[in-house]
Order: sequence, then C-alpha cells, then structure tokens
Amino acid sequence: MTPKFSRTVLSFCMNALLVVAVALVVRIVLRYFGVLASRTVSEVIIALSGVLVLPLGLPDVHSLYGGVFDTDAAVTLVLVLLAEWGLSVIRGDA
Repeated sequence: MTPKFSRTVLSFCMNALLVVAVALVVRIVLRYFGVLASRTVSEVIIALSGVLVLPLGLPDVHSLYGGVFDTDAAVTLVLVLLAEWGLSVIRGDA
C-alpha cells in the first residue's frame, strides 16, 4: 500500500470512530435525562445506538433527573476514543 492510501484508510477509520463516539455521547445524554429518553425520537436513537454499546454487564447508575447513567456506553465511548487516538498516532507515523 502506498503511504497516501494507508493514510486515507486510517483517516476513514478515525472518522467512523468519531461518528460512533458522537452517537454514544448522544445516547448517554438522552438516557441520563429521563424526560428526554421518553420521547419517541429519543427511543429510536437509543435503540439504534444500542448496537454500538459493548455488553459489559456494568450496572447503570440512577440520575437525579429520572434517567440512568449508561455505564456500558460510557466505557465503550472511552474505548472508542482510545482506539481513535491510537489510529491517529499510527497515521502520524505513516
């Protein structure tokens, strides 16, 4: 592979991980605020983003706003951001 092609592939992967991270942040915020999570649009977003969450089995923490803090999604988000950072380091060397 040429260096330009490998940088393009790494950039594409990094952008995909960024989209996943944004979807996870939206999921965490919607679930944290119970009123937001009960909306029809929010239910669809939460269901779709549930595919991205690793099933770690961590207990959710109840929030003061009638929702829950999705710990599985939070840990998944951290792992996605670490992977994105790792790819950026590799891309910088390529």
